[in-house]
Order: sequence, then structure tokens, then C-alpha cells
Amino acid sequence: MHPYPMLFRFTASGPTPQRAFAAYAAKDSEQPVAPFAPRADLTKVTTVAVVCDRAPLRAIDAGYFNASYDPAAGADGAPLSEDDAEWLADRLIEDDAPCVRPGTSGALLLADAPEPSWLFFGWSVRAAD
Repeated sequence: MHPYPMLFRFTASGPTPQRAFAAYAAKDSEQPVAPFAPRADLTKVTTVAVVCDRAPLRAIDAGYFNASYDPAAGADGAPLSEDDAEWLADRLIEDDAPCVRPGTSGALLLADAPEPSWLFFGWSVRAAD
């Protein structure tokens, strides 16, 4: 097993973020090992933390980034477009937020999905070869 940390990011749907993550992780663990496409070991993630703080996206109010996030459309924790969720996940990873520490996955609720969909992101170790 390689002790090197690996970033993971994926989208999954389910009634709760914990169930969506668990279902995705179970399917991922059944995949064959691909030496040229290493994956993070999602079984090492024990906590899913829903990110409700959208503070970095408020910079859009000042005319930065893009105009797709409308802070008047809902409270913090409201669904995000996939682009805004990706951008926010990148900022949280760069800032070493608690929700991306090893053993924890951040989860952002995505908009426009028939069932709750989540963008999961964080760090884990490389899956065993």
C-alpha cells in the first residue's frame, strides 16, 4: 500500500450524503486495480461533512469570478451549480479546510438533479495495488 495522499473528487446521488458516499465507495472498491490510473482508497474516509458555508462565493457579489451564483436565491447550504461547487471545492482544498482532512470528505449539494446529488472531495491514501 502506498502511504501517499491522493485527492478524490466525484459526484454521487442518494437520499443523504452519507448514503450516496457509501454507495459510490462500495462500487469503487469493486473496480480492478489499474496501475496507470491510481485511485484514492475511499474506504479510509469515515466522515462526510456537508459544507454549508458559501463565504468564498460571496466574492461574486463584488464582480469577481462568474455570475452564476446568486446569493439572494437561497441561504447558505442551498444547492449549487456544478461549476460553483467545483470552484468552492478547489478553494476549500487550497485552504486546507477541516472538511478535506484525511478521513473526512466534504460534500456540496448540487442543483438541478431529480434526486439529491452531491460533489464529494477530500484526501485519502492511494488504494492498494
